[in-house]
Amino acid sequence: MRRGFTLIELLVALSILGVLTVMLFTSFYAINRSWETGRSVIDAVGHADYLMDQLAAGLRSAYYPGEGEEYGFILNDDGDENDSFEWSKVGPALVGEDAAFSDTPHRVRVSVTEPDGRFPGGFTVRAWRQGFQPDDFDPEEDTVELAISPKVVGLNCRVLDPDEERTVDDQLNWVDEWTKTNQIPTAIEITLFMEPPEAGDDPTETKRIVEIPMAPLSQNPSLGSSATKTSKSNTAVSVSGSGFRPSGQTITRPQGGGVPAGGGAAPPAP
Repeated sequence: MRRGFTLIELLVALSILGVLTVMLFTSFYAINRSWETGRSVIDAVGHADYLMDQLAAGLRSAYYPGEGEEYGFILNDDGDENDSFEWSKVGPALVGEDAAFSDTPHRVRVSVTEPDGRFPGGFTVRAWRQGFQPDDFDPEEDTVELAISPKVVGLNCRVLDPDEERTVDDQLNWVDEWTKTNQIPTAIEITLFMEPPEAGDDPTETKRIVEIPMAPLSQNPSLGSSATKTSKSNTAVSVSGSGFRPSGQTITRPQGGGVPAGGGAAPPAP
């Protein structure tokens, strides 16, 4: 005589099956969420590295003809994560090799903007030819702000204090303001705050220090053309001896716990 399953046995079997299903679903969700988070972090780091390389190349190619306030460095300090700065340069960094003015002196302004309708916001660049502009030329009105990476949510810039000792207690003396707008700072500390992988988390902080070879000439025009040949080694000696991290190295850590202008290479795809 064959016996069937009792009601209690069926209920126990269904309960066990339900528990196993929940465990399997929870494990799959956790693994998938971890994978997505890791991919977002790697993507943000890729964007940060690309932007830092472009900024470093652009700052190292700073242009200064020997005099003129219009060729100096301007820093707008609007808070710890909402700075913007501009300078004059040559070369394709930040503007792309196809830009009509990439091989001639041009002005570049970088900032981080909020999304606005169809504009994705994030890390943005404005660029324009340094000379041969009409008298009524206005960069705000006559240039296009191009979004390079929407994954950047903040930007902070500090410069070496030009008037005080460069080191205090063996630490580089950084300041948030640059009043010598007819000159170029010796070194700049740039911090990018990248979009966190999950809503509510703190942004990822990526920091780099960049030396500017043209700085000595802008601060002492009498140096003449010889400054352009020796400035890089001089600034390396004066800065590197005090805890300076070379500009080729980037520090990336959690905080507290699109196409470039002119058609240059785009950052990693979001």
